[in-house]
Amino acid sequence: MKDQKIQHEDTRFSSSEHGKSVLKNFKQQLRVANRTEQTVKNYIRSIEGLMNFLNELPENLDVDQIIDFLHDLKTEKERNWRTIKIYVAGIRWYYQHVLGDEGTAMAIPYPKEEKSLPQILSREELSDLFNACSNQKHRVMFRLMYSSGLRRGELIRLTPEDIDTKDGQCRIRILKSKGNKDRHTVLSPKVLQELREYYTTCRPKTYLFNGCYKSQPMSSEGLRHALAAAVKKAGIRKEVNMHILRHSFATHCIEHGMNIKTLQYLMGHSSVLTTMIYLHISQVPLEHAFSPIDKWEA
Repeated sequence: MKDQKIQHEDTRFSSSEHGKSVLKNFKQQLRVANRTEQTVKNYIRSIEGLMNFLNELPENLDVDQIIDFLHDLKTEKERNWRTIKIYVAGIRWYYQHVLGDEGTAMAIPYPKEEKSLPQILSREELSDLFNACSNQKHRVMFRLMYSSGLRRGELIRLTPEDIDTKDGQCRIRILKSKGNKDRHTVLSPKVLQELREYYTTCRPKTYLFNGCYKSQPMSSEGLRHALAAAVKKAGIRKEVNMHILRHSFATHCIEHGMNIKTLQYLMGHSSVLTTMIYLHISQVPLEHAFSPIDKWEA
């Protein structure tokens, strides 16, 4: 008896002609609105998930059905509040800007923020992590991410031209980051030397850290896999992700006396309140503390 191959058709609503048309139109409008590629990806996922959950076009749904979808994300799929917030942002944008339905958009509630302090790695754990990297590229990537406070997406989009050492400068240019903002951040002279050695050895093209192909950037998945391998080899028992390196940068900068406004700029935060959360987890020494009355009262 010959083996029979069973073809399984994709029955998801988003794969139907109507679903494909919705997603294509949404993607075009997001790009015309100059949203970042990550935002486009996240917002498309939100509408795709909504259609697949209810097997219906967004314009045919009411607020209660949208709430049912978000409730399923929280209770059945156990998504955290940050993930649900992204889904809400995407769905709201679609109803407001694509359908022109302001009422429905505003009726979709954002999840309440669950306050939690960011986790960081100690200096000893960071040293262990860096030393656990047998791959030169991985080691310099993680050291650059920590020493400059980069986001994951900022790191993988870096080009050799973004390393600014002209006229005695030692900094990194970040283009079109979160909120489509440009900024500069610090570049450690130590890590700069390591970058030069890496560049001479690997000769990357287009992007500073290439993926499988030299014309393409390293993928987020490849970056996560490299980090997980280094964490395991270093024997670090904390749950470590790429953002922890950025949290560690900010916390250690405060502990070493960096001005909060300077740190805000380096991190690319719109509000200083976002930056100030690192004051709660840093161990600021009292060595240089003083009472202001001693500064002005005779």
